Amino acid sequence: MEYINIIILALFVNNVVLAQFLGICPFLGVSNKIPTALGMGTAVVFVMALANLATYLVYAYVLVPLHIEFMQTISFILVI
Repeated sequence: MEYINIIILALFVNNVVLAQFLGICPFLGVSNKIPTALGMGTAVVFVMALANLATYLVYAYVLVPLHIEFMQTISFILVI
């Protein structure tokens, strides 16, 4: 059973290749021209601001009143 846990952790949680690929993908897609890079940067800031607002509202008005603060990571992933 312990080997299964190690395999799952290696594939999904501690996968360095997957994390590096996901982090570099937007950079490779828009790094050729300045206007596209600025557009991508603006889009990222916009999405981050909206996600921040939405996750705050979910945390303050759903998770805290229901006393399920431990679900914050899952709910934040669903919002994003």
